[in-house]
Amino acid sequence: MTKGLNDFGDTWYEAPYTETMEMVNEANYSPIGRAAANDFFLRRLIARLRLIDHLKKPENSPCLKKPINKPLFVVGLPRTGTTFLHRLLSLDPNARSPRTYELFDPVPRYPDDEVKDKKSRIKFVQKAIDKLLLCVPHFSGIHEVGADLPEECMMSLGCDIPMLFATFHVLIAPPYKSFEWKSGQAYKNYVRVLQLLQYQSKSFDKRWTLKCPVHLGLLPFLSEGFEDATIVWTHREPTQAIGSLCSFVRATQDMHEGASYIDLAKVGADVNNFGNLWIKRADDFLSSEKSKNHQRGNVMYTELIKNPVETVKKLYKDLNYEFTPEYEKLLTEYIDENNRERAKLKKSGAKKLHSYELKDFNLEDKKVAEGLAWYKKRYF
Repeated sequence: MTKGLNDFGDTWYEAPYTETMEMVNEANYSPIGRAAANDFFLRRLIARLRLIDHLKKPENSPCLKKPINKPLFVVGLPRTGTTFLHRLLSLDPNARSPRTYELFDPVPRYPDDEVKDKKSRIKFVQKAIDKLLLCVPHFSGIHEVGADLPEECMMSLGCDIPMLFATFHVLIAPPYKSFEWKSGQAYKNYVRVLQLLQYQSKSFDKRWTLKCPVHLGLLPFLSEGFEDATIVWTHREPTQAIGSLCSFVRATQDMHEGASYIDLAKVGADVNNFGNLWIKRADDFLSSEKSKNHQRGNVMYTELIKNPVETVKKLYKDLNYEFTPEYEKLLTEYIDENNRERAKLKKSGAKKLHSYELKDFNLEDKKVAEGLAWYKKRYF
């Protein structure tokens, strides 16, 4: 599919890919789910081959000369407002966020025609998204996706760390092999992707604004690639965060293992373990000497939802960023439109499908709260 390309670059990715493929093969994926997982692995490996080939050509070497300076990373457990905050921060004219189509395959298909290249890449990715929503229409009520929308880093990091919708539920379950991956090389490779994207768009003066919930448990490795990154952590009431993540994992597992029943008690146990571990790992890193070069901020989910503009304004003050009238106007317009769209979505019934209670997953509010009481005391 890459017309003979065979240089995959460094070999770090091989162990995560092999282990993840073995877990997928052992799991009870449906025929559609297995095809989706196969396509995920295939597309990420194709993107990897194309990227290595592109960057080793002498004419493309200038793109690696400009560093990625002080990027901002939004981190936090899934379902804690990371996507909403990332979209808001991406509206700043002084910021730059990667789009889904860019992360899916950062190498141009038509390098001599920028307009045609962007249009064709967006069309290809949007077609894949439309197929996903045709099979699982309620997914848009859980996570908004679009080819030309800001997207999370894992779409690109997936070339090294194969943890996305098709594999997430097996990777957070026993035997927990993914928890032991030393992912520094993956983040160093991601630096090169962002260097290529900023070179293509000549956006060297803009601040990279990035996001992925998985970063939360991988901060030491993120730091290996981005030594001066700003880290913004979103926080949500633990029982709500764990419950919402359970519902999300149930939906993604249903997409890929819909041929059999979903063990909700197992989903609950896996998610609760993952959430506790990821929060502890983040706190350990941010409390250590190794984090001293990283500016950080904290955003509360309840405040973000209740008053997004003021929340962003406060964050900018904490980070010493300039909050311009132009940016405030863009924020207000986006939030007004977002509220209208969410109202329509809720009316259509899509949002109603994302309802959950901890007891559905054999979890007790009291025990979940007790397990993360230390975290709530420290950060809330």
